[in-house]
Amino acid sequence: MVPDATLDAGEAGCGELVMLVARAVRTLAPGQLLEVAAYDLAAGLDLPAWCRSTGHRLVHVDATTNPQRFLIRKRSV
Repeated sequence: MVPDATLDAGEAGCGELVMLVARAVRTLAPGQLLEVAAYDLAAGLDLPAWCRSTGHRLVHVDATTNPQRFLIRKRSV
């Protein structure tokens, strides 16, 4: 899957990471994909929880890389 946008979240943790992802997702059309690169180890917990609470879909996680990579599909309206 090819992302429609990418976000390098760097070392951003919990609250800051979620805010960066929320801003990036807002710029997408429904159904588009955002790839997030994050160094914070807690991102593997934070982003799935954020997706569940907002209705966006976490379609892929690669926790074997550094940074970790997440692919999020923006929810349909």
